[in-house]
Amino acid sequence: MRIALVTPGFSAHANDWAIPALLNLARTLAEQYEVHVFSQRYPARGLYQFNGLTHHAVGGGQNFGLASAKIWLQTTQAIIQQHQKTPFDLLHAFWADEAGFSTALAGSRIRRPVVVSLGGGELTNLPDINYGAQRFLARRLTTRYALKKAALVTAGSKYQLDLCRAQNIPESKLRLAPLGVDIHLFRPIALQIIKSKIVNRKSKIVNLVLVQAASLLPVKNQRLLLEVLAQVKKEIPQIKLNLAGSGPLYSELAELANQLDLNTNLIWQHHLAYLTMPSLYQQSHLYLQTSRHESQGMAVLEAMACGLPVLGTPVGVAREVACLPPQTSAEALAAQVVEIFSDEPRYQELRRQARQKIEAEYSLAVATQNFLNLYHKGY
Repeated sequence: MRIALVTPGFSAHANDWAIPALLNLARTLAEQYEVHVFSQRYPARGLYQFNGLTHHAVGGGQNFGLASAKIWLQTTQAIIQQHQKTPFDLLHAFWADEAGFSTALAGSRIRRPVVVSLGGGELTNLPDINYGAQRFLARRLTTRYALKKAALVTAGSKYQLDLCRAQNIPESKLRLAPLGVDIHLFRPIALQIIKSKIVNRKSKIVNLVLVQAASLLPVKNQRLLLEVLAQVKKEIPQIKLNLAGSGPLYSELAELANQLDLNTNLIWQHHLAYLTMPSLYQQSHLYLQTSRHESQGMAVLEAMACGLPVLGTPVGVAREVACLPPQTSAEALAAQVVEIFSDEPRYQELRRQARQKIEAEYSLAVATQNFLNLYHKGY
């Protein structure tokens, strides 16, 4: 089988973790099949070969507006030209707007089946925070065309599948197909249990470190995260939070942390390299998602692979894997944090269950085989 993967950005070499989950998938597929990756914006224009795959970069960069249409057509042309040299069996786009549109155009021209995977905010409109592709006519039209032409449409979570249904995408096209976690890189370590009393309670708790890894953006809603931390601190004064990520809201969040008296509780990890992320999770005890939208949520799954239970908002994969029903208020989430860590045996069992679920349903091997099954059905 010869596969074309199309994406806005991709790695320029084996140690460039531009989109880690896609690099992991592509090079795993390349162990069995011929894989060509077509990137639209990153890296610079050129041909890159590594890990047994060939990467064709259009190199459109951060040029938008009318320049985007040129990038879309150049991507389509690159796919068609390569198909004339080495015919593809199937085309697979990650993200339904730009990548999906170019792939659907190419698929129609060369008469090959197209799989489109939703990967972000293509079906989302959150006007109060200026988030979501549905705010823009051009992106609504490109997404609609891609999803109409696709033989199959995949999503990384049931939440995202529900967004597809709201757009009247035929049920026969829809498939649940999350990207997978490298369970050899992301793995648990034995925790040293240090007990300390919860205020006004007889039960005891692990000396807790919460963690979140996400860009500091409105859609990630770290304001809620800090409000949860402040609520938990009332019961567990020594609570800590590892917050890994960078972005335009850093100053605003730092001021909020100061107002909430969290400076001794909040550990700013800033941007961390992908290969250092397992260590961050291994030094933490529970992952807390506060996003207003997630298509899937790789950080949630990678934390679980390291043995961390997850709590959070009802978006992305957290809706399926959170160890307690997802919540949207600081008070409710804080109460769940305290509840879980009031019972050490239960917490240890939740750690085991988190790792077990990733191994069974979300590992890279499971995800890759799932995509391969879809490919074989697609053509």
